[in-house]
Amino acid sequence: MSVEPLVLAVDDEAGVLRLLKLELSSQGFRVLTASNAEEAEKIVSEHRPDLALLDVMMPGMDGFEVARRLKAGPRTAHIPIIFMTGLTETEYLVAALEAGG
Repeated sequence: MSVEPLVLAVDDEAGVLRLLKLELSSQGFRVLTASNAEEAEKIVSEHRPDLALLDVMMPGMDGFEVARRLKAGPRTAHIPIIFMTGLTETEYLVAALEAGG
């Protein structure tokens, strides 16, 4: 019996979430989506994702803070994080690494 890897995708744009869910599901992943940090934290408290895809620029709590919180928790510190962003300046790349991405 194989278990599909679980991916958490967090983005404030519904179209991006639909596309991610469609593409990842077609590749054999189970995908849970959240449109903000609060939804993401609720999902993580109930499920154990194998990977988190985080948008950096969201209203309220940004993706960097979500990552820091995930990495600080003993139940979630192991979750690999990939940031989804068009920001390419060095300061954002450093911030992504420092946040645990």
